[in-house]
Amino acid sequence: MSDFTKNHKDPTNRYAENISEMTKSVQGICAGNYSDDELRFVVFCIENLAEDMNVDPIIVHDALAKESDIVDQYMIPCYETLHTQGKEYIVENLKEVMAERGIVL
Repeated sequence: MSDFTKNHKDPTNRYAENISEMTKSVQGICAGNYSDDELRFVVFCIENLAEDMNVDPIIVHDALAKESDIVDQYMIPCYETLHTQGKEYIVENLKEVMAERGIVL
């Protein structure tokens, strides 16, 4: 369980209550057949970006997976390198990628 879901106290947060649905949604949106580790990494990124940006994780999910190609064209192809980095680096890196691609939350 991530820091976000473990420490989040708001019982109305639909993401904290529906993490498996988020994972299924990410899996359904991703173009390829990705491993469970890659999909968990995408969910980790989404929840930590949401926490850092103080935005609902569903909004971050939609921006990265539906409204842009960041999941399929950046996060998954760079998984081997990104997943070895710390949370702060990953969050800042993804915010830079979002800015480069014109994604504003």
